[in-house]
Amino acid sequence: MLLTLGAVPARAATPCVATAGYWASHPDTWCVQTIQLGCLVYTEDQAIAFIQNPTSGDKTYSLAAQLIGAKLNLSCAGANSNCVALAISNADAWLCQHPVGSGVTSNSKAWKEINAAYNTLTDYNEGRLCAPKCRS
Repeated sequence: MLLTLGAVPARAATPCVATAGYWASHPDTWCVQTIQLGCLVYTEDQAIAFIQNPTSGDKTYSLAAQLIGAKLNLSCAGANSNCVALAISNADAWLCQHPVGSGVTSNSKAWKEINAAYNTLTDYNEGRLCAPKCRS
């Protein structure tokens, strides 16, 4: 089953992934009302605001956006998580130490510690790893 613009198939026969941008612009496809990022739980509206936030000055928003996308791809679309489970775990642990909005810059030591996990999450959400990208 392919992703249509209006809905993510819940546990589709062939689960696929969508980008964080898709999830931000299609709140009707969310299967959860809250999402945990690091040690904090956020509402759907807060999570969408994180995805839509400009990320150049604070990379915690960049990581949050990709983590939100990955978690929704798992829970709402039923996509394979084998290739991304460690990156999700690492991102959650890092966000406990550096919560969304804490001002981590792209040239900081803190960002360099999590950049590989961020890249893995991004590749996963773009369909370049263990789950194909949904077709609209």
